[in-house]
Amino acid sequence: MKKTLLNFALLAAMALPAASMACSEPAKPGDFPDPANAVTAQMVKANNEVKAYVKAMEEYLSCSGMSRSEQSKAIKDLEAYAESFNKLIREFKALNS
Repeated sequence: MKKTLLNFALLAAMALPAASMACSEPAKPGDFPDPANAVTAQMVKANNEVKAYVKAMEEYLSCSGMSRSEQSKAIKDLEAYAESFNKLIREFKALNS
């Protein structure tokens, strides 16, 4: 019985750092390319980075333990970030059509 409890305690102690690392705020991607000078490959790369960031932030918000108001603010900030990139995409498409 003691051996089982000890094994369980060791497993829990090893899993704790992994669990806390799994719920860390992702880093925001770097600056967006300038739509007036960017090539399609740069915009596609930036688009993939933005999508990955948004997904990572959604996962982070689900496990972060933030209050409702903090989550609401973070979601609004994330939506504003995504919309700013969408604006650049529309500008890039207008310039290159």
